Amino acid sequence: MKTILVKPSIKPLNRKQTIKKKTEPSVFNVTESKKTKLPDPEVVCDAENDVDWKGKQVDNDNIQVLWSDFRDNTTMHGLKNANLKQRHRLRCCIWAAALISMGCFLIYITYEQVSNYFKYPTIINTHVQTETSVKFPAVTLCSASPLKKESLPDILDLEYFFLSQSVIGWMYPPLNLSKSEYSKYQLPLNASWVNDTANQIEDLFLFCKFDGKDRDCESSMEPIITQVGICYTFNNRKYVGKNGHIMTSRTGSTSGLLLYLIVNQSNYVFNDVMAAGVKVIIHDQNDEPDVIDKGFFVTPGFSTFASIYKTEYRYLPSPFKINGDQFCVDTKSPDYKNPLQYYDVYSKTACRMQCKQNHVIRLCGCRSPNDKGNETICSLVKLTECYKVESERFDQNGTAQGQCLCPTECEYDEYQAQLSTGSFPAKNYQAVLNQMGIKNIRETYLELAIYFESLGVLKVEQKPEYSFEDIIGLLGGQMGLFLGASLLTLTELIEVILLSSLVVGKKMYHRIVKRP
Repeated sequence: MKTILVKPSIKPLNRKQTIKKKTEPSVFNVTESKKTKLPDPEVVCDAENDVDWKGKQVDNDNIQVLWSDFRDNTTMHGLKNANLKQRHRLRCCIWAAALISMGCFLIYITYEQVSNYFKYPTIINTHVQTETSVKFPAVTLCSASPLKKESLPDILDLEYFFLSQSVIGWMYPPLNLSKSEYSKYQLPLNASWVNDTANQIEDLFLFCKFDGKDRDCESSMEPIITQVGICYTFNNRKYVGKNGHIMTSRTGSTSGLLLYLIVNQSNYVFNDVMAAGVKVIIHDQNDEPDVIDKGFFVTPGFSTFASIYKTEYRYLPSPFKINGDQFCVDTKSPDYKNPLQYYDVYSKTACRMQCKQNHVIRLCGCRSPNDKGNETICSLVKLTECYKVESERFDQNGTAQGQCLCPTECEYDEYQAQLSTGSFPAKNYQAVLNQMGIKNIRETYLELAIYFESLGVLKVEQKPEYSFEDIIGLLGGQMGLFLGASLLTLTELIEVILLSSLVVGKKMYHRIVKRP
């Protein structure tokens, strides 16, 4: 049987096409009258004669080719379906609309999350942590009468003057200080006024104990000048600087600080407080005692038990905010400098006290003998007619207080106390003490115990709501939800943009260089 082979004709390549089209097979196996179609010949790309292919292979100077390659090979779901060259144009439009919609949603949600992140939102984490030992606080004690009657200077009608300026002074006519016999009221007070008229340690403290051991009251109590005169502080900053913090690992009323105090009412001077007793302020060593607005009173004839617990506040420094739109001051930062003039350690309480002092001194032209500084000390007339009046106005004027730029410390401790009282002493003890010569016990003496009820410390910590890892995870989740993309997909897109920019740059460069 004779077989005839018919070969395909050889034609030149079509340079307008990048891939040679498949031609109809022209080779047939002819047997008698029956023709059998042979398999299609292999399509071969002539790289030497295909100019377009050669150009793409060399420099990829075609943005459309770059985009087509990215679209067909990217890991972003759905992008390959948005191809205008596919058979169904409607399907392409639906996919394109879906991609645009999801992209817009992604951009909007990304913008909201990034904007929220740069607002630096925070959350407050509060928990109780039990410690093996707790730092004992400072305890400041002030007599209800800051002046000692028998120590007052020899000034005519001075006791009546204090009565007319006291809390019930409205019932008594003031002195006519314009008379010559009252000339001393017009003179500035001496710098030694506070120490000369103050109660001494032996006037207030009868017996001191700490953690079940006797303590010498004179060496344990440090005098401090406050807004109401001289007070005495146990375990203050100066003591801690020399001896270290006093730590306690025991709880209950048999531990802690135990004081027996004296209330000598016969030496009281009329003032703004009608109560008899001792003001107690429990505070951190780095905080100034606020003897006006904080603390509690203990009175003679009673045993007062103050069970305390500690709260630690830890806030985040700028750019994070506290209390709405305020920033705390990071006093623990190595670059921090104390802006206060009269206090060694910054605290919000000390800042407000200095601000109030400067405000009143600016209006009155003099300072109280209880104030720190080198300004002239006011006379008794100036103290009552100007200094006292302006101080009360400042306390009632929110606008004036708002001018004091006193941010909260980022880290500080507070101590709260729960009080319980009992009659002191019991009748059987009273009879024994009377036999020992101690008289007027219920009018003169009191017992004060300050102790930790538990070693649990309440910690209030401010933490950022979003960390950098959180925001990356959220953005990655949104990209995967809306576009099925990842960070590698963004890398692919950035690559296409960079290569496209390079192509455009090359073309512009060649146009400029070849321009005649």
